[in-house]
Amino acid sequence: MPKLLIVDDEEMIRAGLSQIVPRLLPSWQVIGACEDAASAWSAIAAERPDLLILDIGMPGESGLALADRLSREKPDIAIVMLTGFDKFDHVQAALRSGVSDYLLKPVQRDELKAAIMKAEERIESMRRQRDLLFVQALGEWIVAGKPERLQSLNRLLAEDGLLRPGASFNLKLTIYLRDGDDACASDPVPGKGLRQARVEADLDALRRAGAVVRKWVVVPLAEACDLLFVAGEGLPGAAELPVTEDERTTGTLSGCGDPVADPADLPTLFRTVQGRLLSETTTLEAASEAESEHAARLTAALEANDPAGAAAAIRQWAAWLRTDAALTMQGAFRLISFITGPQMNRGMNPLIRALQPELAGLTGRLLFSRDPSALLAEIEAFAGRIGSTRHALPEERKIIGKVKEMIRREYAKPSFTLEQAATSVYLNPTYLSELFKASTGQKFIDYITDVRLDEARRLLQETDMKMYEVCEAVGYTSSKYFSTLFRKRFDRTPTQYREQAGYGGPAREEP
Repeated sequence: MPKLLIVDDEEMIRAGLSQIVPRLLPSWQVIGACEDAASAWSAIAAERPDLLILDIGMPGESGLALADRLSREKPDIAIVMLTGFDKFDHVQAALRSGVSDYLLKPVQRDELKAAIMKAEERIESMRRQRDLLFVQALGEWIVAGKPERLQSLNRLLAEDGLLRPGASFNLKLTIYLRDGDDACASDPVPGKGLRQARVEADLDALRRAGAVVRKWVVVPLAEACDLLFVAGEGLPGAAELPVTEDERTTGTLSGCGDPVADPADLPTLFRTVQGRLLSETTTLEAASEAESEHAARLTAALEANDPAGAAAAIRQWAAWLRTDAALTMQGAFRLISFITGPQMNRGMNPLIRALQPELAGLTGRLLFSRDPSALLAEIEAFAGRIGSTRHALPEERKIIGKVKEMIRREYAKPSFTLEQAATSVYLNPTYLSELFKASTGQKFIDYITDVRLDEARRLLQETDMKMYEVCEAVGYTSSKYFSTLFRKRFDRTPTQYREQAGYGGPAREEP
């Protein structure tokens, strides 16, 4: 309910407005009537009204001076000026101070009602803008830790009187397992969309627990994930908050924290809340048989100390999630829960130990991914880092050693491929490709190209073979392609290389 403060030195005017406003606009609450600017300023500090009906001519500080002060120090308070003098300079001064309307005494009821309704529209617009600034400051402080965003957040909280002794702040993170805008018979508040119903149920639970809620905002983190910020007194902790229903039956999954007294602690609180939510997410049944298969494939790769296999399994899981928008959000959170959950600490084999630094940073990078695609992109980047993880496994070195030996035996065959190499060591080609890159720092094709070109260079130095013969001897069927690769590697053509190397045979024409 919006609050109105009346400031006028005439007792009759104060009494009349105090009676008329509630009858004209029952949604408004008259919180007081002051006779001068000094008492008005005290009431403003204590009650934080949304609107002042302010007389211009008063003893002491004038209404215009008070309006100017408010425009500088409390610009969110709307003002309707009231005066018995229709002076142009007064109107100009009032407009410069951001006054929303200017009424002459004796004011007509319809004029008064219209002025308050106009001010109410302005108040709502300013409140929306202010809430957007608040949400932005809150989000950027939690995710980026920028000191200037904490300063903005503290300023906005102070303006709302929320940095008082005894005030505290809490967060609740909610994932919507179905469309948050759809109404459903199982919604906490029947007839309302899931998001609105969930917030109303959360706030009602806080109040039933004895909390005084002074301010709340919803920070949208993603298409299917919201963060509820609450400020007030007596906010309960996660263990104290009463649970009145199974949130899974209403299509949501939530994690709550324990209140903090300092906004500087909100990033830490958020990580705690996220950790609790991810822990709860791991108890969900898999969305489908396909998801169970992806989880099993990743588990097998982790237990086998197979970084390339783990990377491939994560990429395949993420690619599967991209095929169905309805699965993406909750599926992405389940994937994150899996790779940051207990299974990543089970056994602590060499691969999992090597991944611990990556896991520590993963959840921090995912704090404020605002859409499913961003979540999956970060997960896929994580998979890339897994693929390049080095932990010097003996079986890895043995496999790659065999492949290198095979390349040196078979490089002269144009038909020799990654698939042939993979078959010989009983591995999937994709797995071998990633394992080879992780072990050598080179792609398979780049490594075999280096072997072929090094042999070509030797032949150019030590023999008088024709260029097409050298080309065929190192496994290429196209002289032009061979020449291009050679020039790219050694910054000169094969003929130029032979001449500069000092071979005394006849010069050869470039293909």
